[in-house]
Amino acid sequence: MERLSEFDQPWRPESWLGVTGAWRLAGVGLILILMAGVTLLVYETGGTSTAYLNFILIPVLLAAALMGLWGGLAFGLLAGLLLGPFMPMNVDEGIAQPTLNWVTRAGIYLVLGGLSGWLFSQLRQHAARLLDQAYHNAVTGLPNRESLEQHIRQLMAQAKGTDAPATRVFVISLQMDNYPDTINALGFAAERPLLMGIAERLQAVAGSPDTLVYHIHDDHFALLLPHRSRQECLATTQEAVEELQAPFEVLGLPVYVGAHAGVSSFPFHEQDDPQSLLTKAWMAMHEASQSGRRYRAYDRRSNDAGRQTVELLGELQNALKQDQFHLYYQPKINLLRGELCGFEALVRWEHPQRGQIPPGQFIAQTERTGLIHPLTLTVLDLAIADLLTLREHGIMVPVSINVSARNFLDPGFAQTIIERVEAAGLPACALEIEFTETALMADPDEVIKALRRLTERGLALSIDDFGTGYSSLEYLRRLPVTTLKVDQTFVSHMATQRVDEQITRAAVGLAHDLGLKVVAEGVEDGQSLAMLRELGCDAAQGFGIARPMPFDETLAWARRQTIEPSLRRACALEHGDP
Repeated sequence: MERLSEFDQPWRPESWLGVTGAWRLAGVGLILILMAGVTLLVYETGGTSTAYLNFILIPVLLAAALMGLWGGLAFGLLAGLLLGPFMPMNVDEGIAQPTLNWVTRAGIYLVLGGLSGWLFSQLRQHAARLLDQAYHNAVTGLPNRESLEQHIRQLMAQAKGTDAPATRVFVISLQMDNYPDTINALGFAAERPLLMGIAERLQAVAGSPDTLVYHIHDDHFALLLPHRSRQECLATTQEAVEELQAPFEVLGLPVYVGAHAGVSSFPFHEQDDPQSLLTKAWMAMHEASQSGRRYRAYDRRSNDAGRQTVELLGELQNALKQDQFHLYYQPKINLLRGELCGFEALVRWEHPQRGQIPPGQFIAQTERTGLIHPLTLTVLDLAIADLLTLREHGIMVPVSINVSARNFLDPGFAQTIIERVEAAGLPACALEIEFTETALMADPDEVIKALRRLTERGLALSIDDFGTGYSSLEYLRRLPVTTLKVDQTFVSHMATQRVDEQITRAAVGLAHDLGLKVVAEGVEDGQSLAMLRELGCDAAQGFGIARPMPFDETLAWARRQTIEPSLRRACALEHGDP
């Protein structure tokens, strides 16, 4: 295949593997000239008795490289004849070559030419296979990411020309929703027919010859739409996603995979290159998956937020070493007696340049990495240190810390908590562990085993954000918890939304029936507080009571509370303190 001069078609690197047309004719002409030159040189220098006759192998090998087996054989035979019966052994003395001499030499040239031609053909085929593998997906045969980047680079070069089209070039990145689960269930035997089915549907959607389908990796595909309008691109994107919603016939079974997509375009700004264009489409595709949408277009603000998240994760390890993390505390109030009964520890990152970074900007990302483990241990150590200070000032209430789902998958995590609490000389009831029920989803049996280990040593456990996410009565029955926290989503609107009030009432009743205490989160005003007290809720926290505070302010706030010594003692006994 010749290298394409037009930008509306992608260049294929296989064009360099062979020489065709005028170039092949020029090569044959050059080889014939070389052979004639070597023949003349041998004759002028005295005949075949000199070493110059070996130069004839140069054009023979060139012919083998250019034309393969048959070219090598043909020019090997021609070389043998040129230096054969008509070429004297010694020109000056007029001595002719013996027949056996030139026949043997011709046979050697013939064998060398043919063998070399065959080897060159094999090398060319092997190189073609390697290039095909480098620029095409092995399963579907579609061009891959390298081919896509080559094509985008050509289109970008075209856009810089004086006759550049006014329309944009769009990249649509698509990924399947249920591909990993399908392969896990059916095995790798399902991979090829499934991917081929996806490729066929996307090629049908592409339609026009200038819209190309690329297979980037596994279940990741892309469509390149040159010189299209935004409306045409979005219509194609929607059609592609909808086509992939229908089940595929795989191994005799109907298989649903679904898909989500992201769209980026060029020109976007002057700094664009093929990799950044693909990255933007990937980011938009990821956002579509996270938000539950079928497709999204690239948004620069999301790019900035994503870049900031990556930067924060890169700085987090040093932040842990440099003690940039601190705890803020939000009080919990016993609704029956109206007194302080505990604190929830909330982590804050005091960045030297960015200022205070709220947990919402880094906790979710650290949970997807191994960084959540050192961060949780840092929070544990800070909470234990602050607990000791609280008790030195006579404030005998427990402190709760939030623990990620990933922490419970560490077999030694529960034992680490127990050892650090005991090493500090604290009673186990001084620390409470808060977790969400989503912690159970990865490995319920292992997580419940770790929780039981904690409760057996006297630590209190609390289910956080109850009523949202994965709330299962089956797991609630099995969990060794002491407290249930009703999510602020319901508590903050219970005074104005009857449905939220009914949900909160049901949660309080369910918890009490199971012998659990109830803490309401997100209390914003006195009316909500009164309603919770009427419902029999045990405790509450929220901005209406006190905002999260640094430890120094927390200590001062707690000491200002007018708690009689007898009531303080009662509160301590309630939590198991001697």
